[in-house]
Amino acid sequence: MRILAVDDDPVVRELLATALGTKERYDLTCASSGEEALQIVKDTPRPFECFLLDVMMPGIDGIELCDRLRQSRAHRTTPIIMITASREPDLMGRAFYAGATDFVTKPFNGVELGARINAAAILSDTLLREREARHTLAELTAQTRIRFDEGFEMPDLGITDLSGLENRLLRLPAGVFTMELLCFEVLGLRSLHGAVTGDVFRRQLENIGKAIMQGLEGQNTLVGYAGGGRFGGVLMARRRVVREDLLARINARLAETWEAEATGMAMPPAIRLTSLSDQRLWSGRSASDQFHKLRRRADVFAAQGEADEDRLFKRLAEQAD
Repeated sequence: MRILAVDDDPVVRELLATALGTKERYDLTCASSGEEALQIVKDTPRPFECFLLDVMMPGIDGIELCDRLRQSRAHRTTPIIMITASREPDLMGRAFYAGATDFVTKPFNGVELGARINAAAILSDTLLREREARHTLAELTAQTRIRFDEGFEMPDLGITDLSGLENRLLRLPAGVFTMELLCFEVLGLRSLHGAVTGDVFRRQLENIGKAIMQGLEGQNTLVGYAGGGRFGGVLMARRRVVREDLLARINARLAETWEAEATGMAMPPAIRLTSLSDQRLWSGRSASDQFHKLRRRADVFAAQGEADEDRLFKRLAEQAD
């Protein structure tokens, strides 16, 4: 396994080299700063298979470096383990939100570190296989049809599928966080799916996803597409979202990109915004479980005919109450 370790402390780098450098299965490269690490990644044609990042570094710190690595297609699922002497929940929450896979605390030992690396690699391989089994937006471009109920990633927009959103939540450290769990439902989308080509339908889904992300811009959010016209969203903030204002921003942006001529619809479809729960404090697992229920609802929805759509929405709303 090719590992890049980044720490500004030469003693820590030496400890890492001692703990990992003597094992045949690890090929360790060390960097003393985030800037040096990015240059190494840029100059190395073969992607690294794991990163060990010190959280607190001058210049580009470990959290920013983690975020930049996740923006690279080559390292979107690569295990990233943060090394820190701090146990501050907010700090580690930021690290996990940036895409960290796991963390180890200083001082560490080689046995624990090796176990964390192996566990992270197993998780990464599992997520990679899951993503490869599903269609990405780029792969769907080559197809003539998308299943209406199919959830998929929109990587250029920062939107995962709903399973990816659940996994991001499961990676949050132990504890509770202030979150609002949202569901964006695009009404009447099934009829559009049956009336236009796959390429046009795909573009409109992208336009809707882009409008949602732009409406949420500047806020700490995660978004996943569940299929069936449903987007799940996590807003990590103390204040509740003002739904009317958020919908107004989304509708304004969607109106600018909606393809009226191609779809035969002069106006974009209505979007319904609901909270999955009035609860405000969530652990990563409990929030993930809530979105898992949403995914199951989407599966139920996919089995219904178009004539049953309104009846199903009503029944789900009654169940939520």
